[in-house]
Amino acid sequence: MMPAQISLEQIKIMARLELCNLFGINVLRFSKDTRAKKRAVLLSVLWAFLIMLMLFYVGGLSYGLVRLGAEAEIISCLIAVSSILIFIFGVLKAGSIIFRVQGFDMVSALPVTKGAIVISRFLRMYTENMLLAGLILIPGIAVYAWSVRPEAAFYWNAFLGIWSVPLLPMTGAILAGALVSGISARMRHKSLAASALTLLLAFAVMFGSSRLTAMEGMESMEIIAELSGMVSAVLEDCYPPAVWLGTAIVKGEFGRCLMYMGVFLAVFAVAAAIVSACFQSICRNLHTTAAKHDYQVGELKVDSALASLCRKEFRRYFASSIYVSNTLIGPILGCVISGALLFTGTERIKEILSVPVDLAGFAPFLLAGTFCMMTTAATSVSMEGKNWWLVKSLPLPTKTILDAKILMNLILVLPFYLLSEVFLILALRPGIQEGFWLAVIPVVILLFACIYGITINLHFPVMDWENEVSVVKQSASSILGGMGGAVLAVLGGAGACVVPGGYLGGYETVLCVLVLGIAWLLYRKNNRMDLRGI
Repeated sequence: MMPAQISLEQIKIMARLELCNLFGINVLRFSKDTRAKKRAVLLSVLWAFLIMLMLFYVGGLSYGLVRLGAEAEIISCLIAVSSILIFIFGVLKAGSIIFRVQGFDMVSALPVTKGAIVISRFLRMYTENMLLAGLILIPGIAVYAWSVRPEAAFYWNAFLGIWSVPLLPMTGAILAGALVSGISARMRHKSLAASALTLLLAFAVMFGSSRLTAMEGMESMEIIAELSGMVSAVLEDCYPPAVWLGTAIVKGEFGRCLMYMGVFLAVFAVAAAIVSACFQSICRNLHTTAAKHDYQVGELKVDSALASLCRKEFRRYFASSIYVSNTLIGPILGCVISGALLFTGTERIKEILSVPVDLAGFAPFLLAGTFCMMTTAATSVSMEGKNWWLVKSLPLPTKTILDAKILMNLILVLPFYLLSEVFLILALRPGIQEGFWLAVIPVVILLFACIYGITINLHFPVMDWENEVSVVKQSASSILGGMGGAVLAVLGGAGACVVPGGYLGGYETVLCVLVLGIAWLLYRKNNRMDLRGI
């Protein structure tokens, strides 16, 4: 009896440590730094806006299904959507949360079991995923309840079902993350191997989803009349547990709902046991390095300060698998889309699109949007972390330090840009003017995205982070700065679709001049900033 009590107490303490500053609450409560408090308040406002936006979007989607007569599939559809999002995001961050480097030595020295450590980190991920599932499911449940007026059993089952939704996709994400971390732990370049495996898994999921959509054969408007059955069939092929649990909730079948919850919880417990058994081995391999002792002094080379700092940026970048996997997925996706356009053919793409679009005018904005989905520059200052004092104490101007971060981002994207341009030129066969803008517009928007990302990161730096995930995925800089270029590309592409063909060249000229002008103003403002104040 005593070991169980000690184990539960250990889990409670470790979980409290994991969750105490998950959303920056401690900064608001205890920090005496007014700038830190202002940043925390602004970040809270940003999260509130994003939550309201998600609630509005999910509510609109649910209402659309009601209008189309598919209200019975609302719950199953939203369970599937939330599960897919939880799985994708979980794969990207599972290894960095469960097997993270920061604090590993201190935690290993504590008189706690490895099971308590693993379960506490599982609970942290579950809390994040539970909030995501709730934000997606609650508006759908409200719309369904408003339109159908179900019996009281529905509300009870829905309340219980929400708590079990994250268990299964989170289990798959954690096992996939553990597999990626375990495989990469035995390789020489651990971070690069983990990044490659994570990206491969993410694109495998995307490819499977696209194949599923292609097999459904949605060519006719007659499908509208049978939409409910079609949605059910798609969900059954994509994620059967969503249909099982959604049907049990809608029909008020408490026994079946309870049974599915038990199954999900049992799978989750088995995954926790597996990860606990491998936890120490994986962590030991991840956090140890092999050193060779045959170093010999050779020819010493001298580089400029900019080149040296740029090389340092690349070393820091490839040392973090979560940093690589979150920022490289956009450029790789750009190459994939460009290649698909080449091998599929422009005529087939025009048939799929429901509205007429000038692909030659829209393509550069699409390419720019994928490259700017998440720039490295948007979090490059924050990624310095506790080593930032070394950088800002260098006898170098601010311009040189920030130029190295921008240059690193541009060099990183360059191979993907060139390959995508080749694919698009071969696919679209543009004229001289169209080819010029096809090459220039992505560069202009990417340059703006890098400078804009640096600007946001300088105003919202996070230097006291414990986990890289909090910087790369959850900080204000990653949200505001990382998506700035992508939003600009979307707006620019929408304008290109509206502007008449004869005025497209003038529109693109004005847009590029305006974007470059704003980027230049931000660039000059950044270079005048005193980095010692950060």
